[in-house]
Amino acid sequence: MHHFSTQTAAASPARAFSLLAAAVAFITATAMPAAQAHDIVLDPQRDGIAVRYGHAQDWQQVQDGKLVDLLLLRGNAAPQDQRASLRPRRIDLLLPTPGGREPLLLAARYDNGLWARLPAAAGAKPVARNTTRVLLPEASTVTNNLKFAKAWVGTADDAAVYQRSVGHLLELVPQRNPASLKAGETLDVLVLFKGQPAANVEVEVSNLEDVPTAGQGAGLRSDSRGIVRVPVFAKGVNTIGAILEKPNDGSLGEASRAVGADKFVLAATYSFMR
Repeated sequence: MHHFSTQTAAASPARAFSLLAAAVAFITATAMPAAQAHDIVLDPQRDGIAVRYGHAQDWQQVQDGKLVDLLLLRGNAAPQDQRASLRPRRIDLLLPTPGGREPLLLAARYDNGLWARLPAAAGAKPVARNTTRVLLPEASTVTNNLKFAKAWVGTADDAAVYQRSVGHLLELVPQRNPASLKAGETLDVLVLFKGQPAANVEVEVSNLEDVPTAGQGAGLRSDSRGIVRVPVFAKGVNTIGAILEKPNDGSLGEASRAVGADKFVLAATYSFMR
């Protein structure tokens, strides 16, 4: 039987401290701390799974038109798109609790579009606009920001669904059932880029309440096999996040060359409850 839990609006001081101490920070190639990166997150809650955009302490409106798909996977059955079942709830979208007792995996893709970065004036912060060089030919860099998310709901006896690959450009695949872990154990996670193990990708862990601060930890990074070992929290939501930048050199497929971007910024999350 699946159990959905809500998060408290504010963690107790002791819990907040322990979770924040366990969380790690990662920095993108543009030196932006992970706490400033915005993700798509599938957040298991009591009444369903919330589609959320942003990060802890800075959740923003989910743009329905940017949500490419939201797939439900059970066992070996073909994925089913759940977009038609979503309903707005404040700034999020909510998928009501899916029926059935089998373990399930949800997977979403979100295209946050093209962002043009303007040259920064001396002493000023860089400025980005949601457009291309057609309107801002003076832009120093244009990025296409693509977001991916997965959430697993299941029990310790699930031997397959939790580690199912969905073919996202950037994807996280736990190597053990998260519900089977004991307190203090870590979780090996495989980082995939286009279905292949990706080395040297930086990763963070979040409880979606506290913001990891840049420099707090040395950071976690996938090894030559694409594996990264992450800490997990004893209770509540666990969200693992990864970010990867790729130049627009055709490595994302021939169609990517037609996109008016210098590079692609890919962000992926994987969430589960303990």
